[in-house]
Amino acid sequence: MIAKRDRMRKVGRRLVIFLGLIFLIVGYVMAYQIGLPLLEQARASTGWPVTTGEVLESKVKSHRSSNSSSSTYAAHVVYRYQIEGKNYESQTVWFGSDVSTSDRSLAQNTVKKYPVRKSVNVYYDPRHPEAAVLEPGVFKTTWFYYLFGWVFLGVGILMTGIPLFSSFFRLFMKSGPIETANFAE
Repeated sequence: MIAKRDRMRKVGRRLVIFLGLIFLIVGYVMAYQIGLPLLEQARASTGWPVTTGEVLESKVKSHRSSNSSSSTYAAHVVYRYQIEGKNYESQTVWFGSDVSTSDRSLAQNTVKKYPVRKSVNVYYDPRHPEAAVLEPGVFKTTWFYYLFGWVFLGVGILMTGIPLFSSFFRLFMKSGPIETANFAE
């Protein structure tokens, strides 16, 4: 009975560590592979050159998950602009504008601001002109991926750290007290 309980504890500890590692990986990808580059690009966009463009599409998109009765909303704005004779299209209103929320009014206000056929100022990356934005700078939603990634990282650190720390602590306690040499004698 005791051996079975010990075995279940070991399996449970390994499962928690495994899940913690998954949280660490997902958190790292969200924070440092998606979120941080998005923040850097948003900060840089305030110094980008400006050209004129035209809105081609502007509508509110809704999404309802299969296991929920609530919907999330996002503005879908597509615009065209031209750099050095070449046409480009983009959907980025501001960096982080692709985040869907349950607040429909945010998406509706964005769609009202950018109606179809409206002439708009487009801020574009001079090194990569396909990267463009209508509203440069960092906004609240720009922080979403970075902060959400850190939530996953925090959970992963706890899930892996606590079992590992307790294992090392038990191992240390089993070895007995550390004897110190008395050099004074």
